[in-house]
Amino acid sequence: MTAPLNEGLPQEALDLLAQPLDRALVRERARDDGNVFAYLDRQVVIDQANRIFGYGRWGAETVGEPRYQAIEAIDPGTGEVQALGIYTVSVRVTVTGCPPKSDVGSGFVTERTLEGHSNAAKAAVTDGMKRAFSQFGSQFGHDLNERRAGSLASPAKLDELRRRLLALLGRLGVAEPRAREWFRERHKQELDEAGEQELTSTIRVLANELNEREAQRRKAA
Repeated sequence: MTAPLNEGLPQEALDLLAQPLDRALVRERARDDGNVFAYLDRQVVIDQANRIFGYGRWGAETVGEPRYQAIEAIDPGTGEVQALGIYTVSVRVTVTGCPPKSDVGSGFVTERTLEGHSNAAKAAVTDGMKRAFSQFGSQFGHDLNERRAGSLASPAKLDELRRRLLALLGRLGVAEPRAREWFRERHKQELDEAGEQELTSTIRVLANELNEREAQRRKAA
């Protein structure tokens, strides 16, 4: 029989890991598509490690240098350009009493500045650390991958979705008059009368097409 990976931890630490996560530690962030996701921020993960394993009884380190790839990622749900590049890095977490745990973190570049790249590289390290710690279970957010629907879209949000849709069609070489005609032919209604579902589904199709074009461009380069 294979021994449990955490069997060398003190019983006190094992008991703490078995407890449910304090929901007061959880943060939530709303996406433009109306969904909300839950997460633990970096300082909470560090505080949890100190509380459960003890000060000086754990550590985190990068394995190799961060890797960078230039991309253009578009959110299929909103049409918003989410990233201009991505950093990835492997992070190893070592806790006294059990084997190391590793995972790969990512951080997206959203601004064409040195600070934008620096922030993305740091975010990749933080993400890798949090992912590695999540292998210890609920106390480190292992179960915080669910999403829930947000509220109905406001008129302002619908206007923004229409602008993004037109912008995506513009990048595909379709001018606004033809874009509006295309939308009317596709959905049997005017663009200005469309609801969130029609807008987001169309944006998703257009974003996927642009992402596919970008992938083909990178492959050919």
